[in-house]
Amino acid sequence: MYNCPNCSGNLSFDIASQKLMCDYCKTQLDPYEYEKTQDAEENDMFGVTVFTCPQCGGEIMTTNVTAAGFCTYCGASTILDSRMKSEKRPTHIIPFTRTKEDCRKAYSSLVGKALFAPRELRDPEFLDRFRGIYIPYWVYNYSFNGHLDMTGVKSFRRGDYKITEHYSLSGEVNADYKGLTHDASSSFDDNVAAGIAPFEEAKLQPFTPSILCGFYADAPDVDSSVYEDDILDTISEDSLSRLSGVGVYRDAGVKMPSIGDFKGKLRGSSLNVREEKPVCAYLPVWFLTYRKNDRVAYAVMNGSTGKITADLPVDPVKYLLGSLLLSIPLFAVLAFFFTMTGQMVLTASSVLALVSLILYAAEISAISKKDSRSGDKGFRSDSDDSPAPEKEDNSGGKKIASWISKIGGTLIWGAAVIFIVIPRFFEFLGSLVSDRLHLTVFKIYGGISLIVLLVVVICAFALAKTEMAKKNLLLQALGSILAVIASAAVLIWNPVSDLWFYGGSILAAVGVCLTFMGIIGKYNVLATRPLPTFYDRKGGNDRAK
Repeated sequence: MYNCPNCSGNLSFDIASQKLMCDYCKTQLDPYEYEKTQDAEENDMFGVTVFTCPQCGGEIMTTNVTAAGFCTYCGASTILDSRMKSEKRPTHIIPFTRTKEDCRKAYSSLVGKALFAPRELRDPEFLDRFRGIYIPYWVYNYSFNGHLDMTGVKSFRRGDYKITEHYSLSGEVNADYKGLTHDASSSFDDNVAAGIAPFEEAKLQPFTPSILCGFYADAPDVDSSVYEDDILDTISEDSLSRLSGVGVYRDAGVKMPSIGDFKGKLRGSSLNVREEKPVCAYLPVWFLTYRKNDRVAYAVMNGSTGKITADLPVDPVKYLLGSLLLSIPLFAVLAFFFTMTGQMVLTASSVLALVSLILYAAEISAISKKDSRSGDKGFRSDSDDSPAPEKEDNSGGKKIASWISKIGGTLIWGAAVIFIVIPRFFEFLGSLVSDRLHLTVFKIYGGISLIVLLVVVICAFALAKTEMAKKNLLLQALGSILAVIASAAVLIWNPVSDLWFYGGSILAAVGVCLTFMGIIGKYNVLATRPLPTFYDRKGGNDRAK
């Protein structure tokens, strides 16, 4: 669609020179001058080629006619169907300033710190799959000025007197917030977008289609009003942070209003808020897709600042080998520097089993939330043809289960302190504590651990709201469940022979290991996303230098 005027070769936007460059004769052209010679009159539409993925329905658009062979959103390697289409022009664009080589280096550095990352994430051929895509964003500009009244209280002692001073302060507030952005694509997860924010407002320049040459783009399908409340939250939080740093307010003990209260002032008339109409801009993003069975993981890099975020699964084999190596020095430390009775070893095993179940339940809850995209406003505001995200179940039973799960971790660590540290202290004091009381402590712990176990299991099932969260739930948690039950039974029974305690500890350790492998499996689900299915949507990208 954009050809070299000298040799008719294909033109691509060159990141290093920030100019259009011919792939064959290397002629360089100014993208704005070239568009002016191509377009006789100003038009708010521009022509693109749209490629549609036959597997997920995702669409990518480009000003080039080069066939795309890889869908960024689902990772499918296929020849995509294409058609011509006209799209509404955005008003601004930030060209790519980070190259694909910058992406490789940043991602390699990130993966290098992840000891248990799958080997294929380091494959040079895999790293070559980074694709440049322009994601549509809404750009918001706000300014306000007005009168702000606040009160402060300051107390201090002078001799025998306590003096309290009350202050009433007022002042003029003036602020300008320019270039606040939110993605305008429902297929671009808001959490991923937040991971590479912010973009540099100073680099915004007028849009010209020729800058898209060699890259792909998505089209906006989320209304600008969806994120207005989030923008006001951002402005309120930043304004309050700046006001709290003012010396006179700090010295007077001024209590700052809450974010909600300040946002109310912005919505009211006291601060004379002026909002410019949001404009659409194309912002540069490098995209990499890692596909494993029916899940995908994304690595996304800000094409302007170089900030990167990535989903990094764990290789179970590497994790198991690493754990075995770590257990050797850990065993040596425990064997040579600590002396523990059979009851204490079994109690420690039980606490570890309960902790593993708490972690497992937390992961299940996170998977349900992530897969339903309940916190993604852009996705939820998409067209009526899209599948609605799961609704939160506000029934009394699940409210109670959710509340208990939040304090479950505190209960477990509290049990660890009360029933491991204190018995150890009892042993140290020796003569001050009777053996009967010492054994009673362990029996009490056995009963409490069964109660906590029941709570955790109920919470785990209550929080599993998607199929991937429920998958193999009981099987993976069964090891630690049996470990807690067996440990509690032996502690309450309190047999004479220590063989029961050490035998129970070994069985508990095996059960915990099984559950921890389940935790790794659930972590890999959490580190990936369901294969996308688009309903009359855009998406994807492919080639860029």
